[in-house]
Amino acid sequence: MKQNKTAVVLIVALWVITLTMSFLAGTMACQKPNTIEIETENDYEEILPYTVEIPVSDAEALAARQENGITKEEAEKLCYKVLGDVADENGFPISYRCIGAVSANNKCYYVMHNTWLVDNNHWSYIGNCFVSYDGEEIYDGYVMPAKYEITRLRWEK
Repeated sequence: MKQNKTAVVLIVALWVITLTMSFLAGTMACQKPNTIEIETENDYEEILPYTVEIPVSDAEALAARQENGITKEEAEKLCYKVLGDVADENGFPISYRCIGAVSANNKCYYVMHNTWLVDNNHWSYIGNCFVSYDGEEIYDGYVMPAKYEITRLRWEK
């Protein structure tokens, strides 16, 4: 009887350890490894060569320090102005929404989520673009979990 209790205690202990390790692994998997907080200009200078996610508020704060910096709302408006609000291919209305910010190529960019309204029925994702925080460039690209790829210059002031 004592051996059965010991076996049960060991099984429960192993089960608890397994659950704990699974929980910790899941928690770690959900973290964004490419996220960085920018608190000073020096922090910004250190990450310039890399593409990393930064808080939109940091991008807006850096943009505010520039003469021609723009907010995320202004970046959305710029997309409508430059890229249009209707698709040439099919006449579907297009929407642009800022979903984040990244630092890449020695600049900050607002990450835009682009969708179109299919047959006046539902919105469908059609891609991403990246608007520089000075409003001088728009790039095509794509967003994947913890990865941002800026691909082609689409517009330049």
